Amino acid sequence: MKCIECGNETEKALLKHVAELESCVLIIKNVPTHVCPVCGEKYYDNDVAKKIEDIVNRFKDFIEEVAILEYDKIA
Repeated sequence: MKCIECGNETEKALLKHVAELESCVLIIKNVPTHVCPVCGEKYYDNDVAKKIEDIVNRFKDFIEEVAILEYDKIA
């Protein structure tokens, strides 16, 4: 995958995604991500982005402050 910002080839990595919501912070660890080694821009495949959205929607009403979740176990 090419970086939209600088045009370099991205690399696959497992990173954390942080969703800062009104009533809580949700951290999802080990999310499959494409990262540009030059500018640091991060990208998700469409299916990963959809799963992140589903996870946030599923847990946002149950978390009061901070939650740390493992992507592979809940996606």
